[in-house]
Amino acid sequence: MGNEISYPLKPFLVEAAKEAFWDRCLAIINATSSKMLRINADPHFFTQVFAELKSEGGCGPQDYGRFWRPGSAQCAAYQEIWSTKL
Repeated sequence: MGNEISYPLKPFLVEAAKEAFWDRCLAIINATSSKMLRINADPHFFTQVFAELKSEGGCGPQDYGRFWRPGSAQCAAYQEIWSTKL
C-alpha cells in the first residue's frame, strides 16, 4: 500500500514537488486544525459554520466542472487560492 492512506497520493507526489506538497499539507493542517476541532466540540460553532456553508451554495455537483476549465476565471481563482501562502 505504501503512501496510500485513504486517498491515492501518487498523482500528487512527483519527485520534483514532494516536499512542496507536504509543506502545503502541513500549512493547511496548522491553519485549520483548531477550527476543525472546534466544529466538533462546539455545537453553536458547528451550527454557525453549517449555516455559512449553506448560504454559499449555488454550486451543485454538476457545476464543479467549471473550476477545471483551463483559462476560465474560476479556474484562475482556484489556482490563485492554492498558490497563495496560508
